[in-house]
Amino acid sequence: MSSKFEVRRACHEDSTQLLALMAGTSQEGSIELNFERSPNYFYATEISTSDPDVWVMEDSASNELAAVFSIGKRWVYVNGVKELVRYGSDLRIHQDYQGGRTLYQLFKHYKDLMQSDWMQTVILEENDASINTVSSGRLNLPTYYPFGRIVTHSIDSSRSIFSDLANQVRPATQSDVGIMQDFFNANAPLKQFYPHYDFSLIGSDHAYYRDIKFEDIFLLFKENRLAGMCGAWDQKKFKQTRFVSYKGVMKFLRVMNNIKTYFSGGILLPKPGQCGDYITLHSILLENNDSRLFLGLLSAIQQAYENRKYDAITFGLDEKDPLNASCKHLKGIRLYSQHFLASYGSNPVVDVINQPIFYPEVGRL
Repeated sequence: MSSKFEVRRACHEDSTQLLALMAGTSQEGSIELNFERSPNYFYATEISTSDPDVWVMEDSASNELAAVFSIGKRWVYVNGVKELVRYGSDLRIHQDYQGGRTLYQLFKHYKDLMQSDWMQTVILEENDASINTVSSGRLNLPTYYPFGRIVTHSIDSSRSIFSDLANQVRPATQSDVGIMQDFFNANAPLKQFYPHYDFSLIGSDHAYYRDIKFEDIFLLFKENRLAGMCGAWDQKKFKQTRFVSYKGVMKFLRVMNNIKTYFSGGILLPKPGQCGDYITLHSILLENNDSRLFLGLLSAIQQAYENRKYDAITFGLDEKDPLNASCKHLKGIRLYSQHFLASYGSNPVVDVINQPIFYPEVGRL
């Protein structure tokens, strides 16, 4: 194996190799998951970050891609102010190149690029290998500062959700852009790291808004006043979650879960090797962050999608967010992740604690 590598900015011609690299580097846990990007790696990158910044490590002898990482930027709200912040993701290293020397060279370049910037990043809680790596402080890695825990809810899309507010919800139209933007501008800055939206770009060819449609955004009104909104986003044309395998006791629990689901409702866990089929929620905003209003939106969304053959409705929340109360009695599965702010310099957490709740837009992770 060659010991000479070139670390360079990724280009669109790398997509085929990047898809293969992603397919061969799944995420550990009792359920082994693989987050795939077919048919083009860069489609998903362009919705994760508005300013993509993807780098690859190439073996100069074989021209094989040994590793990839993404540290692009996107506009999010920090302490109520819109800022361009890095998001670190898609760190994948080919199994043939996972030695310490390779990693040291890769992360040296990572450090040179980051300089004084800090970034958000998310790691699945059961991914022990990644958690142990980032906590080691070795290999030119930045320091990872914990900043909350993410709960990803996947709720049964075939089971009715009762709310007396569902009849106050309707789909958005393009004529609603003004009130949607005003409502967003008033409420999104109240949560840390809420990604900025320009609703006038929905339906355009802007890559950051790929496949978002007005008719899939739901608006809740109280006394003719917009009091909540939430979008549903079918991302399977450019992002897929493959259930690679089930390990240990999870093999048995999957069978038991599916038997129980068959008789009493819930979410079927896919066979090993299959992809989940789900609809992802985005732009979750409620007046006063009211969980009762959120339940009304969930009820209306479930009614709209119950016959469209999705396995689940999926969304993420800060573990401390009161909106989690909306899911308390709903059948589904919860997945936990650790949210970090990473930096080679001072601790960025010190400067971003003015608001107690952050918002993880899981469709953009």
